[in-house]
Amino acid sequence: MRAAVTGRIGYLRRAARGPGSERDDLVLGAKSVVAAMAAWVIARHLLPPTVSTFAPFTALVTLQATVYRSVRDCIQYLLAMAAGAALAASLAAVAGIHGWTFGLLTLIALCLGRIERFGQQGTQVAVIGFFAFSSGQGRIDYIGYLAASVGVGALCGLAAHLVLAPARHVHHRQQAVAGLYTAMSRRLDDLAEIFEGNDPTPGASGTGAATGANSPPNANASRTPSTPRSRTAAFTPAAPSTAPTPPCPVPATPSPSPNARWTTSAP
Repeated sequence: MRAAVTGRIGYLRRAARGPGSERDDLVLGAKSVVAAMAAWVIARHLLPPTVSTFAPFTALVTLQATVYRSVRDCIQYLLAMAAGAALAASLAAVAGIHGWTFGLLTLIALCLGRIERFGQQGTQVAVIGFFAFSSGQGRIDYIGYLAASVGVGALCGLAAHLVLAPARHVHHRQQAVAGLYTAMSRRLDDLAEIFEGNDPTPGASGTGAATGANSPPNANASRTPSTPRSRTAAFTPAAPSTAPTPPCPVPATPSPSPNARWTTSAP
């Protein structure tokens, strides 16, 4: 409990200290409160109580972190509302208000909500259809009031987003990206220094041989016995030559003397 309270206090301090995600969240919350209150008051005085709740709900849906997302979600919600209301009015006019028609409405609304055009507001097709079918009995006048309430909420949400402290995320987002880039570059430099200090010099034997060949002769080099040639080098077959090989001379064998037996043996 104490840790949670300390975290909340730190959150408020960061929000009051300067621009950042904490301050953006607080500003967005304040905008949501103002937009929902204004939408409910206007809908309560202009529209029937049965549809006045849709105005603050639409205002909350409209308010997002950025203006672009707010406009996008507002358009998607208006499309979902139109689809759900039209579906409810059509089923009520054709088949009437029954249990099986409500089930058919749910099935069709869920299928329509999967269309990518509705985005994250796809489930609102079924929600609006339920209210238009159950509370409004599919009547055109109720659907008209419902559409007016949704329009009031959307206008209040967009007005609060644009008028009350417009969101400016560019500057501190750029600073955050620059800080992240600097921290990553420093960390990579530190890792490079660590690897260079711990990694032995590659090819130490080959480097030593090359250094010895290029270095001046040492005074003790004459005392060092020469390294015998490897056996594999002695047995390495030579490349075949295309020149003809001269015939090897055969030594003449002397003919034995007739007295050789007597001269070689002792008497």
